[in-house]
Amino acid sequence: MRRFGAARWLAITGVLALVVVVAGLAWAAYQHANPDAARGEAQPVPTFSVGVRTQTPTPTPTPTASAVDLTQARMLAIGSEVWWRATAGSCAGPAPVVERSYDQGATWTDVTPAYLGIAQVQTLEAFSARDAELVGATAGCEAQALRTYTRGEFWDSYPDVLAASRYVDLRDAGSVQLPSGPVPAPCPAAFGLHAFGDVVALVCDDRAWSWSGAQWVPLAPERALAVAVDDSDILVAHQAADCAGIAIARVAADMSGVASAVGCAEGTDAAGAVAIAARGDGVVAWIGDALVGIP
Repeated sequence: MRRFGAARWLAITGVLALVVVVAGLAWAAYQHANPDAARGEAQPVPTFSVGVRTQTPTPTPTPTASAVDLTQARMLAIGSEVWWRATAGSCAGPAPVVERSYDQGATWTDVTPAYLGIAQVQTLEAFSARDAELVGATAGCEAQALRTYTRGEFWDSYPDVLAASRYVDLRDAGSVQLPSGPVPAPCPAAFGLHAFGDVVALVCDDRAWSWSGAQWVPLAPERALAVAVDDSDILVAHQAADCAGIAIARVAADMSGVASAVGCAEGTDAAGAVAIAARGDGVVAWIGDALVGIP
């Protein structure tokens, strides 16, 4: 019995000694990893998230250029003797194409001023029966206004025309250049701007807008595809529930919001790029590979 009791006490003493050694090593390790805590200062209680981790939100950058591919945007201009059309192209993508027609759109001739390094077209207008002007970009995507007095055979740069022009910025589709200076467009991807006299209209976020002189005003109807200016009125190509194709509306530019139907191009495809121009009391629309008169 005595031998058994001595052995038991010896085992208990060994276990206690081992516990003391382990506790000492643990305390030393804690002091090494947390030197400040060893000084007796209270430490904050750690907090934990269960199930969901909330991250600090990353600020959304302000868009400086359009995220929408506008290289296929179209322009159509009608003079009494010569018709004109163009695709926009892009400074960093496909080249634009400018064409001329003597037979009201039956046939077209390429008159792109490629020899001037044209890289993009933003506006196209017929300023006389035979002649046209455009605002586009040449080397370095710098804006230039080009005019032709030879029915597209030759083009020249006119800085004074550029200074008086209204157009969407060639580098930032969220900005519109006016003679008085740049103004923000109503969305980051404006296109299809047309201007005549005091009337300026464009398409932004599937809506037609008009510049009041101080701000952009949304126009009826919605689901807009293209705009054109006819004297003091704005023509809007749009999708409508009662038109199985592309509908045209005439909107008074007096900001009254009144819109009247012009007609419907039944069976036309509203999914692609569209351009329109006034002709007499009607409208000519460039849709797909065809020109369509409405009504």
